[in-house]
Amino acid sequence: MSALPVSAGSSLRARAFPANWPLRIGALLFVAYVIYAAGIVDIRWERFVQGLGNGARFLGRMFPPNLAHDKLQLLAQGMLESLQIAIIATGAGVLLALPVGLCAARNLMPLPVTVLARGLIALCRTFHPVIVAILFVKAVGFGALAGILALIVATIGFIAKLIAEAIEEMSMKPIEALRAAGSPFLSVVTMGVVPQVLPRFIGFAAYQLDSNLRNSALVGLVGGGGIGATLFTAFQRFDYDFVLTIIIAIILAVMAGEILSAFMRRVYQDEAPSGEVKIGASGPVWHRFTTAERSMRLAFWGLAAVALGWSVQTIEIIPEFLYDAPAQTVDLFARMWPIDWAYFPKTVQQALVETLHTATLGTILAILLATPVALMCARNITSSAWVNTLGRFILVATRSVHTLVWALLFVAVFGPGALAGVLAVAVHSIGFTGKFLAEAIEEAKPGPIEALRAAGAPRRSVLLKGFWPQVKPAFLAVSLFRWDINVRESAVLGLVGAGGLGVALQAAMDNLYWDQVGLVLAVIFAVVVVTEIVTATLRAKVI
Repeated sequence: MSALPVSAGSSLRARAFPANWPLRIGALLFVAYVIYAAGIVDIRWERFVQGLGNGARFLGRMFPPNLAHDKLQLLAQGMLESLQIAIIATGAGVLLALPVGLCAARNLMPLPVTVLARGLIALCRTFHPVIVAILFVKAVGFGALAGILALIVATIGFIAKLIAEAIEEMSMKPIEALRAAGSPFLSVVTMGVVPQVLPRFIGFAAYQLDSNLRNSALVGLVGGGGIGATLFTAFQRFDYDFVLTIIIAIILAVMAGEILSAFMRRVYQDEAPSGEVKIGASGPVWHRFTTAERSMRLAFWGLAAVALGWSVQTIEIIPEFLYDAPAQTVDLFARMWPIDWAYFPKTVQQALVETLHTATLGTILAILLATPVALMCARNITSSAWVNTLGRFILVATRSVHTLVWALLFVAVFGPGALAGVLAVAVHSIGFTGKFLAEAIEEAKPGPIEALRAAGAPRRSVLLKGFWPQVKPAFLAVSLFRWDINVRESAVLGLVGAGGLGVALQAAMDNLYWDQVGLVLAVIFAVVVVTEIVTATLRAKVI
C-alpha cells in the first residue's frame, strides 16, 4: 500500500482536530473580562510588585516561629477552646439536624412539612458562619458561647440537607413492609430509616467535625472565642512570629482532624463487613460484624460521648447569657427594620460589584494555581511519591487556613482592598479545587490515554486529547461549585479589610446603624439565592 502524500496527511490531521472558533472567541471574551474586572477592583501590576517587597519583609518577621513558653501557653489555651467549640457544636448540631433532615425528606413527610424544613435548612446555609457569629456576639456577648451557637447553625444547615438527600435516595421496600405491618412512625424511622442512612450519617458527622475545627478558628476573629481570638490579637500587636506559630498549629490540628475523620468513615462506612458465625444455645447464628468490629464501633461511641462530656464540663461559658438571648435577638432584628434603602446606592452597590468580581477572579486564579498541583497529586500522571506527597501537602495546607485568615495575611502584605481578597480566595480554594481535580484525573479511563501514548503522542497531546475530554465535566462542576462558595466567602472578607460587602457591613456595625446592617444582610441573602439558581442552571445546561 502506498503511503499517503504529505498534503493528504495534513488534510486528514486538519479534519481530525478542526479549529474550535467558538472556544477561541470565548477565550478572548474571558481575557477581556479578566482585564475589565481587574481594573474595576483596582488590581494593578505595580501594586502587586510593590506587595511582593512587603511580603519578603513580612515573611522575615514571621520566621522563626515564636516558641516562647508564655506564647505556647496562649496557643494551648486557644487551641483547647477551639477543640471544645468544635466538639460541642458538632454534637449539638448533629442532634438538632436529625429531626430537621427527617422532616425535609419528601418521601417520608407531607409537602407542607418538607417545605418548612427545607426553608429552615436554606436559611441556616445562606449566611456565612462569620456573619452568624457576629449576630450571636451581639445577642450573648463575646466568648465561646457565640462561636458554639454560630457553628451549630452551620452544622444544622449542612447535615440536615445531606440527611434529607440520603433518606430520599434509600430503598423504600423496608419502609413499605413496616408500614404494611402496622408499625408506628417511630418504629418505621428506627427500624427502616436509621439502618440505611447511619453509615452515611457518620461520614457526614465526621466531615462536619473536621469543618467545625477549621471554622472554630474563624469565628474567634469576630469575638466567638477559640484560637481565632488569639490569632486576631497577635495580628493587632504585629506579633507576626506568633501568628506563624498559630497558623502551623491550626494546619497540624486540621491534619489530625482529617486523619481522625477518615478513620471514622472507614470504621462506619464499610459496605462489606467481615461477619462471623457464633454457636449459641439455639445453634449457629450469623452476626453481620465480628467481635473486633463491634468493639471498634462501641469504642467510637464511647470516645465520642467522653469527648462531648469533657467539652461541656470544661469549656468556659456563661449560661446566664442564654436567658435573655431571645429578647436580645428580637431587639437586634427589630432595630434592623425598616431597612435603610438609601445606603444601597451610596455604598452597598459598589461593594456588591466588588464582591462578585473578587469571587470570580479568585476562582479563576484558584483554577490556574490548582491545576498543576492536581497534576502533581494524580498518581496516573506523576509517578514520583515525593511529588505526590508535596502536592497533597499543598492541598491540605492551603485549605486548612480559612479564607479570612489568608485575607488577614494578604492585607498585611498588599494593603486593604480587593487584591488581598482575590488572593485569599484563590489560595484557600487551591485545596478544594485541586483535590477534586486530582480525583477526577485519577478516575479517567486508561484506554484513550494508552492509545495516544502507543501512537507516540507527546505529553501535551496526551493531556489535552486523552485526559481533558474525560475530566472536563468534573472540572466544570468543581469550578461552578467553588465559585458559588467563593461568593459567600467574598461577602465577609471586608470584615478584615479585603474589600466587598464586608466593608459596608463593618462600617454599618461600627456606627450602630442597624437599619443599614439589615440592608447588607438582605443583599447577601439575595446574592446567595441568585448564585445558587445561576449555578444550578449552568450545571444543568453545561455539564
